[in-house]
Amino acid sequence: MRTNDIFRKITQSLTLDTAQVQQLFSLSDIELSEKEVANLLKTDYQPGFEAMPEYVLLIFLNSLIEQQRGKKEGAEKTVIEKHAKVSNNDVLKKLRVAFNLHEQQVREALALATIELTKSDLAALFRKPGHVHFKACDDELVLDFIEGLGLWLAARKASA
Repeated sequence: MRTNDIFRKITQSLTLDTAQVQQLFSLSDIELSEKEVANLLKTDYQPGFEAMPEYVLLIFLNSLIEQQRGKKEGAEKTVIEKHAKVSNNDVLKKLRVAFNLHEQQVREALALATIELTKSDLAALFRKPGHVHFKACDDELVLDFIEGLGLWLAARKASA
């Protein structure tokens, strides 16, 4: 998994501009300049590309949850260690939580990206690693889900 690809896909699908990305990071007390955000959004063959550490993607996803759902009452800030790892399954879970998606809504978002999953296959993606029915999410599926989520949210916004 390439964190920059996931970060770029999320910002594109949710149509987040640089200022919105900066605001999301500021929720976790991280200040990024426009240039730093632009470098994180570049592909690895573009000059100025800056690889995004996995813990920074986790911080971004947690900030997205906080922005979408609000801050938990009495909850302390989650401290994310610099060696923290994030899997594609973690990205799926955090996006599902951020947008308060239920099983059917996740399946609808995937369908918009032309991915059809059975209920059991979808449930396997959200199980804990080590569970007998756990299924690891591949890079293509997580990127397609992010794209489908953007389309699903746009359609919902247009119909409201």
